[in-house]
Amino acid sequence: MKNKQLLETLYEDIHDIILSRQHPVTGLLPASTAITTHGNYTDAWVRDNVYSIMSVWALSLAYRRHGDNQRYDELAQATIKLMRGLLQSMMRQADKVERFKHTQAFQDALHAKYDTASGLTVVGDNEWGHLQIDATSIFLLMLAQMGASGLRIVNTFDEVDFVQNLIYYIAYAYRIPDYGIWERGNKINNGKVEINASSVGMAKAALQALDGFNLFGRDADKRAIVHSIPDGISRARNTLSRLLPRESISKEVDSALLSIIGFPAFAVGDKKLVQKTRNKILSELAGEYGCKRFLWDGHQTVVEDHSRIHYEHKELTNFKDIESEWPLFYTYLYIQAFYDNDLTAARAYRQKLESLMIEKDGKKLLPELYYLQAEHLDAERERPHSQPRTANENLPLVWAQSLYYVGFMLDEGLLEPNDLDKLKLRYRSSRNNNTQIALVVFAENEHIKQLLSHHGIIAETPEEIRPLRLLNANQLVDVYQHLGANQALNLTGRPRRRLQSLATAQSYQINQTTYLCLSASAQTQNNYRHLDAELESEVLKNEIEHISNHWIHKEAAVVSYMVTQSLSEADNIDALLKTLQKLQLRNEMANVGYASASLAHRASRVTHLQLPEYQVRENKYRRANDSQQDVFDFDCEQLKAEFKNVLAEIMVDDDRCYSHLIQWTQQNDTSLIISDEAEIRLIDLIAGLYKNAIINGHWLTARWCFSVLGYSHPDLADDLSLLSSRNLSILVGRDGITVLSGNNNSLQQEELITTLNMATKTPLERTLVQEILLILSYTIRTNTRLFEGLRSIHLHNLLNMCCNENSLYQCNTIEMLAALSPFQVKQAICKILKTQHSAYDIDVSFSFSRDDGATPYLGKTAAAMDTDWLLWRSQRGLITRFDDDFLTAIWQSLAHCKAIVFADVETANLTMDSELIRSSMTPGEESFARLVDDLIQKAHPVYYKAALVETLAIFYRFCQKHPSKTADKIIVLGEVLAQAAQMRVAEKGHNEAANSDLEQLLMLSPTRFAEYINKALEYLIEI
Repeated sequence: MKNKQLLETLYEDIHDIILSRQHPVTGLLPASTAITTHGNYTDAWVRDNVYSIMSVWALSLAYRRHGDNQRYDELAQATIKLMRGLLQSMMRQADKVERFKHTQAFQDALHAKYDTASGLTVVGDNEWGHLQIDATSIFLLMLAQMGASGLRIVNTFDEVDFVQNLIYYIAYAYRIPDYGIWERGNKINNGKVEINASSVGMAKAALQALDGFNLFGRDADKRAIVHSIPDGISRARNTLSRLLPRESISKEVDSALLSIIGFPAFAVGDKKLVQKTRNKILSELAGEYGCKRFLWDGHQTVVEDHSRIHYEHKELTNFKDIESEWPLFYTYLYIQAFYDNDLTAARAYRQKLESLMIEKDGKKLLPELYYLQAEHLDAERERPHSQPRTANENLPLVWAQSLYYVGFMLDEGLLEPNDLDKLKLRYRSSRNNNTQIALVVFAENEHIKQLLSHHGIIAETPEEIRPLRLLNANQLVDVYQHLGANQALNLTGRPRRRLQSLATAQSYQINQTTYLCLSASAQTQNNYRHLDAELESEVLKNEIEHISNHWIHKEAAVVSYMVTQSLSEADNIDALLKTLQKLQLRNEMANVGYASASLAHRASRVTHLQLPEYQVRENKYRRANDSQQDVFDFDCEQLKAEFKNVLAEIMVDDDRCYSHLIQWTQQNDTSLIISDEAEIRLIDLIAGLYKNAIINGHWLTARWCFSVLGYSHPDLADDLSLLSSRNLSILVGRDGITVLSGNNNSLQQEELITTLNMATKTPLERTLVQEILLILSYTIRTNTRLFEGLRSIHLHNLLNMCCNENSLYQCNTIEMLAALSPFQVKQAICKILKTQHSAYDIDVSFSFSRDDGATPYLGKTAAAMDTDWLLWRSQRGLITRFDDDFLTAIWQSLAHCKAIVFADVETANLTMDSELIRSSMTPGEESFARLVDDLIQKAHPVYYKAALVETLAIFYRFCQKHPSKTADKIIVLGEVLAQAAQMRVAEKGHNEAANSDLEQLLMLSPTRFAEYINKALEYLIEI
């Protein structure tokens, strides 16, 4: 009886507060009926609509649980009507979805709000921050959860195809800067987009929920199944682990994260990270009336200038400690308490929420926020959380009211937590399977099979596994280009972007034919790196490890690897063969072992794709007698004598071949006809010599030819965007040309290649810079820790370090570096990153960097070490890193001076203004770290960068010792260094080994260096 009364009371409240607002035609809800100085809330925001209908859906489930099918049907249909209203509004913008898949540009984004009465757009593409990945994602997530509960929202195959395209729309959320849940971008509200953790997490949840989901119902037509790409899910997970507990570059924490670390997204499986994020929100943002959205949020404070949307940098600090508090966030914590089985917390949040409600027309309603009135501002700043706050006029915030009702139903036992998480995302996000990996080795032909057998490797040929077939990763890309294609809506399928190891680790049934997919690391045309068997061996092992760490399915993962005729002819093939043998015997990794193709298929996760208008093309495989040694497409006897006479000898000598190619191209254009009998051009000869070089491991020639032939590594833009998504700025060129910086991650492949061509001087340089980008992208996936503290990487600095500081291979010219195998170049780059990471851990004397125990702390013993300190500083200047403690120290030191100049003289663009920075950025903001890094990177030469970092650290300690002496000073770091250098020379005289006074100073140990910097500061500040 009690439950029935509760249900009826809830029905009345939800009907009057929510359903009475639902438009009878479109099914949409206004965010509020309020029109205030802060905006017109009568439009239908996508996000607000989904959250607002949640309580209606939840109440329908409660009625069904208690046997009232009539009320269940009424409420379920209201839910369907709203979700279909949103779907139809979005479908009218199918052209935008199609464009955005390719451009990821904000002007091509789906609109974030629609007219409630018509479902049409209400503002222009450039008149609102429409790019809100979390809004599209919460719609997709709840489409799946509601569908799993039994609601049929999607009715036609056209709609299925559109939803499939929405999956592609959010698939790259991990690298897409958007306006975020608060619609304004960074906290200055100036419309600058950022990668937001709340958007990434909601997209990850939606992708996971919809993968393999039948939109028509569990046992309905398989044509209605939609699919996500698993690599997108894993990349989103990686991005979250890096970002959290931060929200974005400008927001070091945000209460919006509650929606992804718990209900409804359950996007974070790492319980420690969830707790860390929640604790940071509660400690820094929670108050008596709810949570602040983020630190220094001026929204609806009385000191906010309502006549403009954006803030000035200097005024942000005005909002410190007086930010508005939102009851909304306690509704998330209220609901999550039931999933955590924490009834004490649930009771506390319910009491808190009910105490914040305001009665209107007999209903208790949650306002949007509570703010401080003007007379309480000073007292609140003096003692935070001490003053009363006032509810704003937006009553209720329907989104918050709806979530409160959901929590109430759970609290009263009308619903169980499983009812709202039918897809069990909260378990799937945290599942840690002991992933079993079936390794299937294929031989391109019978000859290769015998070779593998001789080395103890069991292999099958493509012919032997029929009716199973083989796909390669590029063919799978072709397949997905057709999935979701819909002519009526002018939609194509997935954009042609590479697929990686998680996508190829499952088997596929395409139009009733079953396929295993070859590893994503399989060879691609014209790529010299794939014929380095030693590199192939390492890549294979790392890809298997990546799959082990990120596979979330209960079925086994399958790694199908083919040894081709070309690869078998590589001079270091033994390295790969040993690896394959160890893997098959489980000697290399315990969870990886041999499987036949048929056994692997039976144990695998099978993705069913119905593409009736698409036929997978048959692969062609080389027979053993198809010789590749004939690398030329012409008769070499027809060449002119000057070319023909040296051909045989240069084909077996890398250095001589390279020298002749340089000579020929310096003297002739590559279009030169080099035969009297046929139209054979010099470029044709170069193409043949390239094939010969990659077969024989002549890497110097191969890299030079790769560039001259105009080849480039495919998906370089994707590699760069992955680096950029980690907030790394990539610089290239001797003049520090920015290729990809921060949020500018939309560089297309052709545009990128053009930029690289302009920034590099020689063919070898061009090839090696591309190769370094590949290595960095690969390494950041497989060994993320090496990039801790890094905000920027200068590719030419890395190249110079490989050439000049490389003790591993003794290279001192770019030619010597280019003669190394791809595996050796990768080792050289990784060695530099590891060395630099160790230097980051050790750092200079009295450094602020934490010692992780990997290496002994250098500070105390530095003076006694026989070290080339100028070289030591040069190495640190090539790659600069800053940890949180160091950045906080710099921020705090700004309180002791008017400005810090990162140059020899005052220069506007190299000056950090203390008042501006301390009033617009908190020390924990990534944007502050980016600013410091940008100022440091502009300094030259490289050892000068390291000296600036040391000087900053010393200045901080100086400020602590003399807090009152520096307040009115502008600290010019270059001037401090110059004064310290003069003092050193005056005291010790000139050192003939040094090229300048500054060099002489930088030849000192960190301890001695600090002594002179302190003396210079005392002199300049007149202590």
